[in-house]
Amino acid sequence: MHRPLFTCLAVLLCGPSLAQDLSLEGLQARIVGHWVSIGCELRPQANPEGGAPTASYLTRDFTYDAAGGFAASISVFADPACQVPAASYDFAGEVVWHGPNPAAAGAWSQDYVLNRKLTLTILAEPMVAQMNQMPPGACGDGPFVVGEVRDILGKPCALLKYVEGSAFVVDHDLLHVRQDTPGMLFMGAKHVDGTGFYAPENRPLVGLQQPLIKVE
Repeated sequence: MHRPLFTCLAVLLCGPSLAQDLSLEGLQARIVGHWVSIGCELRPQANPEGGAPTASYLTRDFTYDAAGGFAASISVFADPACQVPAASYDFAGEVVWHGPNPAAAGAWSQDYVLNRKLTLTILAEPMVAQMNQMPPGACGDGPFVVGEVRDILGKPCALLKYVEGSAFVVDHDLLHVRQDTPGMLFMGAKHVDGTGFYAPENRPLVGLQQPLIKVE
């Protein structure tokens, strides 16, 4: 016996009617794998001179393992088509889980603890010139050079904020992957003022970023 047409359309448009698994264990299993940006992403960037935020453009690449670790790369570009590389951050560490997050049913709060790897590579001469105007030691040791991979794990860097009392960068976020859209991973929204890394008290309580898509 065939199902009515409207029932089939409802399944296609709205997804299966099965109850969603909202458990932490379910989410931990669903995030395992390799996730990348759908395309070039627009981000507000805090203005160091105190004016209105400026635009920045980036792509994200995250891999999560079953043991609770992650490795990631964020590539920053000078243009809205993400064709002119400016800098890249490569980092790895541990995901520390907290409680359910109110941004979406099935989302869970967590911290990215960057305690295994953190490097910065400047890829454009104008940005190198800008970075080299900072005081000595403001972000690692010595002057910047185009293409140099700089290890800043556990070292002060004016571009990053450290949680007080921690030797490593910690970013409070959320993760969300629905059962009926298993190829899309959502993180929490960013502030429109360009704020970067977050402590729990200053992360937006609602909203999600553009999703990453699963590639393997």
